[in-house]
Amino acid sequence: MNAPKRLSFLDRYLTLWIFLAMGVGVLLGYTVPGFNRAINAWNVGTTSVPLATGLILMMYPPLAKVKYEELHLVFRNKKVLGLSLIQNWVVGPLLMFGLAVLFLRDKPEYMIGLILIGLARCIAMVIVWNDLAKGDTEYCAGLVAFNSIFQVLFFSVYAWFFVTILPAKLGLQGAVVNITIGQIAQSVLIYLGIPSSPDSSLGTSLGRPRGWIGITGSSCQRSVPSPSSRCSSPSW
Repeated sequence: MNAPKRLSFLDRYLTLWIFLAMGVGVLLGYTVPGFNRAINAWNVGTTSVPLATGLILMMYPPLAKVKYEELHLVFRNKKVLGLSLIQNWVVGPLLMFGLAVLFLRDKPEYMIGLILIGLARCIAMVIVWNDLAKGDTEYCAGLVAFNSIFQVLFFSVYAWFFVTILPAKLGLQGAVVNITIGQIAQSVLIYLGIPSSPDSSLGTSLGRPRGWIGITGSSCQRSVPSPSSRCSSPSW
């Protein structure tokens, strides 16, 4: 029996690198005059080109392992879809709203920022963490896509309710957030559509044979012959 493969040095300390990158970004923003303007000069609409490029490069390897022809099997499990909706669109927003009001009620700009973070579903890191944990790539991609569609349709409504209406009902300072469905759809298309489109179109057009081996970088994953066995253990 083969011993479990250890994570690489970079993957093993990924959390540390994330916090270090955040610290460096904050430090540069405070100490280097014009740094923020230089980064924002690369914005196209509401999209930061450097950020989008980094996220797309980070997400492509995990998404290249997904067998898109099997994604429909994920949507047969109504229990998983329902649980995902409850966690992401009931528990998550309410929890973050409660934390924001509890700890940041005297700092409305930070409170609103935390509330908005609680409303935005993560795409990139969910896919990366699932890949590092050797989770089910089809389930992960399917649930991310499912929640992304929900986010396109309802994020603006959630932002209006949690940022404009609910704080005022509690006697707190709210704000008007002008985020359109088109802007959310554009972000989802960029951050999820671009890194997944090359492999999905190639796999669909060529047809992956039974026992297909997908290689990304230095890692490879052999698909299980039976699609049903791939979907017996969902990963979130």
